[in-house]
Amino acid sequence: MASSEEEVVEIGELIQKGINGARADDTKGMKGAIIDWITPKGQSLSPHIPHNVKLGRGFNHEHTGALLCPAGLDWTNIQ
Repeated sequence: MASSEEEVVEIGELIQKGINGARADDTKGMKGAIIDWITPKGQSLSPHIPHNVKLGRGFNHEHTGALLCPAGLDWTNIQ
């Protein structure tokens, strides 16, 4: 009985490992795509957001912070 329980635990851990890996791949692929998506055609974001650097994203960047700001708040008054 113990080996059967160990097998179930091992299978569960493998499934969780697969889930975590898939989530990381999806998130990694989205970061660059989102930068391309929010950048106006023919223009660039200022300051520039590199595709491979995490710093300066989200609320730490003027443009992305404004997009993440709740609709009822004025991003220019929050900073």
